[in-house]
Amino acid sequence: MNFVGVETYPEGRITYFFTKGQDFQKGDWCIYKLREGMGIGRVKFIILTQQDTPPAQTRYLKRATLEDKLEFEKRAELEKKAFEVALEKISHYHLPMKLVTTKYPLGTDRITFYYTARQRVDFRTLVKDLAVVFKMRIQMQQIGVRDEPQVITESCGICGRRVCCASFLGNVKRKLDSVSLEAARLQNLPLASSKISGICGRLRCCLNFEYPIYCNLKKDLPQVGEIIGWQGEKMEIVSRDLLRETVTAQTKNGIRKALTKDQINKSK
Repeated sequence: MNFVGVETYPEGRITYFFTKGQDFQKGDWCIYKLREGMGIGRVKFIILTQQDTPPAQTRYLKRATLEDKLEFEKRAELEKKAFEVALEKISHYHLPMKLVTTKYPLGTDRITFYYTARQRVDFRTLVKDLAVVFKMRIQMQQIGVRDEPQVITESCGICGRRVCCASFLGNVKRKLDSVSLEAARLQNLPLASSKISGICGRLRCCLNFEYPIYCNLKKDLPQVGEIIGWQGEKMEIVSRDLLRETVTAQTKNGIRKALTKDQINKSK
């Protein structure tokens, strides 16, 4: 069995496959099965494994032909045209919706228009007009604001890299985990919205990445406001640094002292 990493096009995310009997080489174009239709990409790496049988959830993967690539390019051009036509129709009918992107993947006979809206939208006339123009099935798919960056190919976050939901989280999870303000508060991050919000306007997904580590670290340190004994004197915890495993304690006279986790444990 071969473990193959494929860089999807045009998204640029890496998705993984197990193959058997396929003579793939690095850089080869290939097509693979999506939830709807087929995607296209290039082989990024190939690793020979000791596994004889593929996993139960092995996905379809085969080498792309010249016809596949030409058809993909043709559909990509149609996606751009469909987006422009739909924008004009939405503006003409004054529909309260925001068109995000269009998808017309290989192996399907319909164009899907992804949009966001704050209220229910009656787009029956819009669908009829689009069906007349493109002479194929039309699907309108409403998505949430957190899903919007995931379906846009070139979405960059505040770090300068492609947003996580569009690069690797989409391969692992069909639905993104919710992010709470407690994740930012526990990591001592500024609670200003512009600092901890992603381009979708919601809390950034990456706040969850280190949250479990901080949760484990805080178990070994006293809470802010807790009174501890140190060298025969009562001191109040006024702050703590979870990564350094230190706290700042203050006496009744306002004198502050930095204490490590080991010092606190020895004083008990």
